Amino acid sequence: MSTLLSAILTFTTPRRGSLPAALGRAIHAEVLRQIDQRDSQMARQLHAWNGPVPLTCSGLNNARRAGAELPVGPGERYEVHVTGLMEAVSHVLHSFLIQEPESVWTIHNHPFVLESVTCDPAHHPWAGITDYQQLAADHLLATGNPSNRVTLRFDSPTSFKSNEMQIPVPMPDLVFGSLVDRWNQFSPILLSDEMREFSRTCVAVSRYNLRSVPRPHKPGAMRIGGVGEVTYTALDGDRYWHGAMQMLADFAVFSGVGVQTTNGMGQARKIG
Repeated sequence: MSTLLSAILTFTTPRRGSLPAALGRAIHAEVLRQIDQRDSQMARQLHAWNGPVPLTCSGLNNARRAGAELPVGPGERYEVHVTGLMEAVSHVLHSFLIQEPESVWTIHNHPFVLESVTCDPAHHPWAGITDYQQLAADHLLATGNPSNRVTLRFDSPTSFKSNEMQIPVPMPDLVFGSLVDRWNQFSPILLSDEMREFSRTCVAVSRYNLRSVPRPHKPGAMRIGGVGEVTYTALDGDRYWHGAMQMLADFAVFSGVGVQTTNGMGQARKIG
């Protein structure tokens, strides 16, 4: 079982309903429930985890939002993106998503039927299975010169906490700093902490198409995040730094970016 798993789950529903527009917390709760059935100790650890969490969950993708509500009904297909960032988590995810999937899921007290699951990037651009060693070999050990430019797509509101403030813009140091923190938390191959400083001083935003999107956070509170595409260009640095930038961009589909990645925020992947 590889360390990094990115699964796309496709659901239908047998009946109509109206759910909250932000379902990340409810989906995370259902994933933890299923983990608890197989490994209760891991479920407790994930629930109480302090710092970057080795599990991410998206909201209910493909659903058409209507104001603060998300109408769902028969005849539609919905997708959920779930990832594991360490071997034990990826193993238990693989067990109940691939090996012995539970057909009926309950999300915010509404029934959904699991129609299919894929971890194959040939079938879905958000899917994949790999490990840290392979990502490092692909980008840090390969011959040739890595590109100094990379484009990330942020599919759900992406925000960062910096100096006790919420920053709803995916600036280079925040994005790559978030990625290197998660990489070093779970990978056996450590990256230099100077990667954050490199992204702050040497990486620029060269193109972007972003909009700010509010996401319910707590009762009566919203968290604002950026959604769209950003191209980052390294204006300096050698082969190592450019390779590390490309590697972290490929890692983003597994790790998510920024805050609240367990609850649907910070869904990101490399598109160029």
